[in-house]
Amino acid sequence: MKKGDLIKNKNGKLAIVLATYTKFFQDQSAMHYDIDYGSADTAVDIKWIACGTERTFRKSKMRHNWEIASCK
Repeated sequence: MKKGDLIKNKNGKLAIVLATYTKFFQDQSAMHYDIDYGSADTAVDIKWIACGTERTFRKSKMRHNWEIASCK
C-alpha cells in the first residue's frame, strides 16, 4: 500500500491511503508500567470515502481484512 491507493475492507467499504510511515505502537496491557512496551510497525493513515473520517491502522493487522481496489 502506498499513498493514493484506493483500498476496501472485507465489508466493501472504501478508503484512500493518505500516508505510510513507521510508528511506535504501545502495548495496551502495559500502560500502567513506568517503561514503554510495544513495537514499531508501519502505520497507514486512511480516509474513509463515505464519511471523510481519518484513521491510523497498523499495516500488519490490515493484511487480513483489506485489499487494494485500484492504484492511482
